[in-house]
Amino acid sequence: MTCAAARGSFGPGLLLLALFVLGAVACAPPSSPSGASLRSAQPWNVLVVTFDTTRADHLGAYGHEGARTPVADTLAANGVVFEQAMATVPITLPSHSSIMTGKVPLAHGVRDNGLFVLGDEQVTLAEVLRDAGYRTGAAIGSFPLTAQFGIDQGFEHFDDHLTSPYEDVFGQQVLPKSRLFFDERPAARVNEALVPWLEAHVEARSDQPFFAWLHYFDPHHPHEPPSPYDQLFVHDLYDGEIAYADESLGAVLDHLERLGVRDRTLVVLTSDHGEGRGEHDESTHSLLAYQSTLRVPLIIHVPGNGYQNEYRAESGRRVDQRVSTVDIVPTILDLLDIDPPAGIQGVSLRPLLEGQALPARQRPIYAETLSPRLSRGWGELRALVLDENKYIHGPRPELYDLASDPHELDDLVAARPELATQMRGRLARYLTEHAAPDLDSSVAIDEEAASRLRALGYLQSAGDKVGTIVERLREDGDPPQDHAASVTAFSQARQLLFRGKALEAQGFIRDLLRTDPGNPYYLEMMVKAMMRIGDHDAALGILHQLGEQGGAYPPPATLLRMASGVYFAAGDASTGYAKLAEAEALDSTAEGQYQLARFTQRFGDPVDAHNLFDAALALEPAFVPARVDRAIQRVVAGDLAGAEADLTQAIADDPFFARAHFNFGALLVETGRLARAADHFRRAARLRPPYLQARAALVEVLVALGRLDQAKVETEALGELAPQSPEAALAARLVGAPS
Repeated sequence: MTCAAARGSFGPGLLLLALFVLGAVACAPPSSPSGASLRSAQPWNVLVVTFDTTRADHLGAYGHEGARTPVADTLAANGVVFEQAMATVPITLPSHSSIMTGKVPLAHGVRDNGLFVLGDEQVTLAEVLRDAGYRTGAAIGSFPLTAQFGIDQGFEHFDDHLTSPYEDVFGQQVLPKSRLFFDERPAARVNEALVPWLEAHVEARSDQPFFAWLHYFDPHHPHEPPSPYDQLFVHDLYDGEIAYADESLGAVLDHLERLGVRDRTLVVLTSDHGEGRGEHDESTHSLLAYQSTLRVPLIIHVPGNGYQNEYRAESGRRVDQRVSTVDIVPTILDLLDIDPPAGIQGVSLRPLLEGQALPARQRPIYAETLSPRLSRGWGELRALVLDENKYIHGPRPELYDLASDPHELDDLVAARPELATQMRGRLARYLTEHAAPDLDSSVAIDEEAASRLRALGYLQSAGDKVGTIVERLREDGDPPQDHAASVTAFSQARQLLFRGKALEAQGFIRDLLRTDPGNPYYLEMMVKAMMRIGDHDAALGILHQLGEQGGAYPPPATLLRMASGVYFAAGDASTGYAKLAEAEALDSTAEGQYQLARFTQRFGDPVDAHNLFDAALALEPAFVPARVDRAIQRVVAGDLAGAEADLTQAIADDPFFARAHFNFGALLVETGRLARAADHFRRAARLRPPYLQARAALVEVLVALGRLDQAKVETEALGELAPQSPEAALAARLVGAPS
């Protein structure tokens, strides 16, 4: 049997009508007796799946009654569940760096999103397995894990093509989301980015093992699960996102089943961190070091053909012993009989898989979050768990008994000062014993990367580079616990803006400004709220205030771009253009050059527009919108070969950009290649279902090819989607149906 039915692979997105108009499981048992071999006759494949931002207690296997996670639950029922697994840090990149290296952050050097790169000197699981003869492939779902941050080490196939949503200078939404949050893509598209690689590998060399990593970002806020999960979980969209990720994993496992390799694939399911969900006043993560954001699921499902049948009844083992995500690398390598790299802090959990115990010694579990200091200028937190005692060191130390107080509500520092002192000393020794000497993996980041991180709330400091971190216990700075409520309000305001609820967001922002009137991040959000409400004068007034403050953020070019957007929204296009041009003169960006090109093309000289498209692509060759619009311009100029080269490259750079497929389809019609054109129109419509022009073009091409039955099916779908649209009427006429 399979673990879950596959979900549709695509997420949301005549002919020349718009071409010249811009913008238009068979789950096997996991256990064997002591001494029995865990190896199968052929080398095992390895699949590591990380559900971003997923609390253990929000999976059905961990007791959540409201969950809909049948795939994870089936893996758990036939695998081994670790009840008390902890992440090393509640932040995406550093936590995944621990998962992939078997090291804690103070040993691998990655301490926050965007500000650090996993250094080349670090040895990843992908590198070890590649050197052992494995093919290695990965597909990730969010910006902090893109290749520029070093997490791609060892992967021959690493797909980090993400959507790049934004609104143009005319207020037109080019892709389904505004650019409030940093780039991401849904789980189904992550699957699309990896499954073809798996298919090609299995078909070419079915006897060579593979290591694959899937990263589903969906449970991370903002919570916008696709249908039907947006309705099934209308009262808890977070659970809906987890359910969607679970179904997407089921689609991949079913695919492995069809490829004939599921029964020899080791599957490890975990998460990089949890989510506060209001506990300790933290709605999201990264700020605090409580179990709400550190406890994660860890399920290990080993291939069934490595076991003796008489031990199948032992499947579904649950382990209460505390473990860490740094244990994943040594466990996988132990199961594969591959020596682990030197210097890792994790230990193999193979004895626990076999029903034994780890060595009977106190094993410290370490976690940290330096982000409050690095990205906000407050204090930092480091934590150590020994048995059931958890000590959190920072400007205001805390001590908890996790056995009797799992939600960490009763601080025992005052009641048990001797234990607190002992735990502090043990934590200090841990830093001394495990820190890598002279390790500095911090990097300077550009304003584009910084803006994406700020948009999600990860970055709120003016500096662009982190100084060398000294591995010692610090008490300086504000206790991050004191700021949790304001960070939560900031996050709520941001998400309300994202959903178009500017008036509600405005209330949160006003409360924040009452406590910190000059905070540039709060003022920036107020500008966005005022723009959406339509109070352009107020938005310009706030921008003037930001300029008068003279702080490091926002930089002058960013202020000018924000002002440009306000003027465009107010209908003053000429001033908006002038402000944007002034910003680009200070700090040129691919997106800025592209926006100038679109404005120039609509109101100015096509030659100047072409030069601006060229400038955008010179700054960022993979900036697909500029390449598509340059291709359109080349079609108008009669340069069909140049247009085809641009569109081919655009699709290679971003296979999920619907407008690239639509315009390539239009070009193929222009050059008489109708069958291929139909494929691209269909692809555009599947990527963005409301893309009515693509749907109408598909009907027209199918009729021209004589595929009337298919054309009628597409016409019916178009009619159901937009019955009163001109495109639906055109399609009905083409197939001879009543409109």
